[in-house]
Amino acid sequence: MTEQPAASAEPRPGPAPELGELLENGNRDVPGEEFAQGLDAGSRGSGRRAYPGRDAADHARRLLRRAVNADRPGEDTLGQLSSALGYDIGRLAEPRAGYGGRGWCSLYEHAFLMPDASEVRLYELEHDLTEERQLVCEVYADEASASRAARRHGRAHGGDR
Repeated sequence: MTEQPAASAEPRPGPAPELGELLENGNRDVPGEEFAQGLDAGSRGSGRRAYPGRDAADHARRLLRRAVNADRPGEDTLGQLSSALGYDIGRLAEPRAGYGGRGWCSLYEHAFLMPDASEVRLYELEHDLTEERQLVCEVYADEASASRAARRHGRAHGGDR
């Protein structure tokens, strides 16, 4: 996971000034109250998400292009995210690195702010649990699928999870 903005394990508190700027710069038809409700519904924990990433459509394209898993989200998801206003990346606590000292694995949530104030999330599993011990990226449409893949890779490569 090498793209900015930097991933954070903590939700970002408070409303972000970038959100108003995103709306002012080309998306004036989102009602303010609907927008705020969407933020509250889409945030992890008690804080509000900031969506500091610019060019969300390009970020989604690069994320999906580097994914090696055959069951990654496809063209429909890419089309949907072409209208995203911003994105945020957060590192999730599960799964943890280790797998008995035999590999590294991390899970990231990529959240995309949509014009209607909704949020689309993708889950990036980054790991070196391959035969070649090469760092790879897999992308899933939901957190449960990404977590299952992490456990499957860990078991296949000597982990105890």
